Amino acid sequence: MSLPQTEWTDWADWELKEREKIQNETPIISSEKDNQEKENNVSFTPTQIIYYGVPGCGKSYEVNKVINVELDKYGVTDKEYHKVRCVFHPEYCNADFVGQIYPYVKPDNGGVEYRFKPGPFAEIVRRAYRNPAEPFFLVIEEINRGNAAAIFGEMFQLLDRIRPEDGPEELSGNIYNTGWSSYGVTNIDVNAYVRQKSTDNPEKIEYDDSIPYGDKIKFINNTAVRLPPNLSIYATMNTNDQNVFTMDNAFQRRFKSKMIRNVLDENSAQYKTEIDDTGVCWGNFREWINEKILLPQTAVLKADDKCLGGWFITGEKINGVDKIKKEDFAEKVLKYLWDDVFKRNKSGEIFVKDDKVNSLSDLIDAFETSVGFESFEKIFKMNDVDKAKLQKQVNT
Repeated sequence: MSLPQTEWTDWADWELKEREKIQNETPIISSEKDNQEKENNVSFTPTQIIYYGVPGCGKSYEVNKVINVELDKYGVTDKEYHKVRCVFHPEYCNADFVGQIYPYVKPDNGGVEYRFKPGPFAEIVRRAYRNPAEPFFLVIEEINRGNAAAIFGEMFQLLDRIRPEDGPEELSGNIYNTGWSSYGVTNIDVNAYVRQKSTDNPEKIEYDDSIPYGDKIKFINNTAVRLPPNLSIYATMNTNDQNVFTMDNAFQRRFKSKMIRNVLDENSAQYKTEIDDTGVCWGNFREWINEKILLPQTAVLKADDKCLGGWFITGEKINGVDKIKKEDFAEKVLKYLWDDVFKRNKSGEIFVKDDKVNSLSDLIDAFETSVGFESFEKIFKMNDVDKAKLQKQVNT
């Protein structure tokens, strides 16, 4: 079962419509020195979205493609500076994500002092505040492999954004318009890091008294942190790992969701990549095994999420031809099918079930020691139709 589609909030619905309106607009940003003059003429529609799909379907590729299009639209050349990427995992915590105080040993026995070490969240927020005329992106890979609500912590409330119908909010002399976080979070460490003049020289740390963001925002030492309109959040989620950490509805509804369709172009080099000496290409095998995974009689739990993505495995050039080595195919694909999808041949509908194939070790040995198409015949139950599908010719 794939990630259930969450209901869009009014914010997300508005965000989509606004993005469609301005998708053909191309603001001209010439250089950093022009930012202060032009920032009031640049309109941003921030996005918060989770791309989800089966393993290897191209989620990270899609995120990079979308972000690069946005950066090109704004004339950004230093693309790596404009995005910060992190990966959630079970041991990842709020201090890793936002930042924390660490002891810093000064050179030449200068002693020890405690300093704020920024996490990816604090880093991208600082860059966005200091460059209000350019877009910035926080990319979270595998967002469901960590406890997302705990990792965001108090920053969770920043995910609500001001909509046009909400009207601007005036607070302590600052006027927050559409795209800003609806609420602020008081965090003196992140505040100080945003105001830090430079991050290049750890021996000399100085702070600005005020950071202007346009002509209506002045970020000073007691200003609450908010996400600015030029900062978007893109995340990926492997639906096969939904049970690692379940994201609650309160968290999910603050993000749009988009499924990456599990398709692979028959004319692509990836589709045509050969599996060693078997005479079978990756695209044909993937289509055949995905059909088997979806069959009712195989009784695969959450079958959609178990299907193989187009880039689940990739080959390498061998004598000028794209090939997937037998050992790589066995250790990555066959192991996944045996241990995860078909649960050690429990169904008996896919793998040969006899005295010679009773374990993963037997399965890999039978595949690697056979020659040509026999490698598949030794381990998979196949009729004439199955054999024809696996051996069908692909246009070159």
